Amino acid sequence: MRSIVKGAEPRALIQWKAENAQTPENLVYGGGGFPADAVRAALLAEQFHLCAYTMKRLKTRAECQAQGRDTTESCHIEHLLPQARKVPGEDIDYRNMVACYPPSRSRIACEFGAQAKGDFDPTAGAFVSPLSPKAERHFEFDARGGITGRTPEGSATIQVLKLNHPALVNDRAAVIRGALHPKGKPLSAAAARRLATVMTQPNRYGCLPAYCVAVATAALAWAERAERRAARRRKQGDKP
Repeated sequence: MRSIVKGAEPRALIQWKAENAQTPENLVYGGGGFPADAVRAALLAEQFHLCAYTMKRLKTRAECQAQGRDTTESCHIEHLLPQARKVPGEDIDYRNMVACYPPSRSRIACEFGAQAKGDFDPTAGAFVSPLSPKAERHFEFDARGGITGRTPEGSATIQVLKLNHPALVNDRAAVIRGALHPKGKPLSAAAARRLATVMTQPNRYGCLPAYCVAVATAALAWAERAERRAARRRKQGDKP
C-alpha cells in the first residue's frame, strides 16, 4: 500500500449531483446517470494506475479505449467505508472512493484486496487507509514478496486485505526478482539505489510501476547488503 493524495472531485460527478439535487432519491451510488467512467478515470489518475490496496498495476483509460472498452476493463470503484453502512451521501462521496483490482468486468477469482475486505468497516477496528499520510510506513516488504506490519494497524490491515495471499506474494516476488536481476544479472549497489528512486516516480503516462513500494524497499536492502560486502572486502584487503 502507498499513500494516495485525493484530487479534486470530477466535474462530471459534481454536475450529476447538481442535476439530481431536487431528486435526492437518485443521489445514490450507481443511480441513474452516475458518471462511473469519469470517476474511475479520475481515481486511476490520482493513484498513478495502481490498485489502492495491493499496488497491482491497473490499465490506463487510454489502454482500455484502445481495446474498445471503458474503464470497467481496468478496475472497480471501492468504497473505503462500505456501502453496507447505509450512511446517506457516503456512497457518492468522492473521498470515500478508490480504484481497486479486479476490474468491474472481470470474472477473475480474487481472494485478496478489496474482495477480501468486503463489508469490513474501518471505523470498527484497526485499519490503515490508503488515504492516510505515509500509509506505507505501516508495512515492511521483503525480497520474497512477503509483507509484515510495522504497527498493529499495519498487521491488522494485512489480515483484513489478505495481503500475504500466495497469489499476491508470488506476483510481488516475481516483479522484485525481475527488477533486481534484469536480464539475469544482479544489480550493482549504485544501480539498485537508482532503481529505488525510479520506482517512486511516475512515467510520462502518469503510471507508477507495479508494487513500487515493495520493489523500492527490496532495492535499498539489496544496495545496503552489497555495500556492506564491498566494505568488508576493502577492509580485508587493507590488512597486512
